[in-house]
Amino acid sequence: MFTYHLPTKIIFGQPALEALANELDLLEAKRILLVSDPGLADIGLVERIEVGLSNEGRAIVAFTEVSSNPTSTEVAAGLTLARELQAQAIIALGGGSPIDVGKGIAMLMANGGVYADYQWSGKAITRRSLPLLAVPTTAGTGSEVSKVAVIVDPDRPFKKGVLSPHMFPHAAIADPELTRSLPAWLTAATGMDAFIHALEAYTGRRANPYTDMLALAALETVWWALPEAVADGEDMAAREAMMLAALWAGTAMDHGGLGLIHSLSGPLTGQFHLHHGLTNAILLPPILRFNLPAIAPERRARLKQTFGLAPTAADEALVNALARFVADLGLPTSLSEIADLSTLDDPATRDAIVEDTLRMAMTPNNPRQVTADDVETLLLAQCR
Repeated sequence: MFTYHLPTKIIFGQPALEALANELDLLEAKRILLVSDPGLADIGLVERIEVGLSNEGRAIVAFTEVSSNPTSTEVAAGLTLARELQAQAIIALGGGSPIDVGKGIAMLMANGGVYADYQWSGKAITRRSLPLLAVPTTAGTGSEVSKVAVIVDPDRPFKKGVLSPHMFPHAAIADPELTRSLPAWLTAATGMDAFIHALEAYTGRRANPYTDMLALAALETVWWALPEAVADGEDMAAREAMMLAALWAGTAMDHGGLGLIHSLSGPLTGQFHLHHGLTNAILLPPILRFNLPAIAPERRARLKQTFGLAPTAADEALVNALARFVADLGLPTSLSEIADLSTLDDPATRDAIVEDTLRMAMTPNNPRQVTADDVETLLLAQCR
């Protein structure tokens, strides 16, 4: 038994400016808050969207102070602008961070209050968010087709998502051209995020026939397309395939759930200020090895076939194949390569990361039951 609900309109391949103008006309929205990040502002993309839409009486105000691990402070700042503008729609341009901040602002515009009311005090989201047009510039997070926003509260550095069917974006405008200039390392890291969304949705306890279809399509596509997109950022066939895969994986994730890779990645990115997709990629081989005994044999066989192995190949061959995949993309294969892990020598720090991992909403969906000792063992292995 499963439920599938995706009210987001997906507009794929249409130039973003054209699609945005059409959607804003349909919404009869004249006052729009554009949420993005400093990097996209620096390369001129924010201005291009802003200027391109500032006609026919539209007023566009840009908020570009979104960080890579966005906070509720950023949501509050964007909300202030949206309220002053009396915004009729939100455009979220960027990766998962601007899209999640856009979701938070759009939800609060419709439901009132502050983000902490919903994140910590259990306030119910009862009204559909202000129309949100999500424009991804990476092929990875899937936030453009999900109902969750993951925002850090600076006073409580635990990543606790706020989610509701009322928070789905009104439209996901997926224009692969926007990913053309993405650097190779970021193409690889965000692409691995999509890959792991699909893998955890396929192997998790909430997997179902509908999410299986989407997850397997995403895994098969990322397997061939991501290396090509990393090798040649101008390969638009690979870029288009990756954006499709990110949509499929994001939908599978939102409906099928995630697992231990994401639930351990959250506390680690907070502790060491790491890139989310990169951290996921590093954790993939050891956590897959941990999970494989609990994954049904037919699913293990299907994964092996998907990645070019015989269905009867040893489980360790599957782990090794995915470890090589990560390494061949040019990504680091150990946290010790990108972070000073000396703080993990402190038992209190380890205990805090372990506790946060077990508290994460994704952990119960992991195919194998997870204990504190399991998490600590995985952590300490990264220090070697």
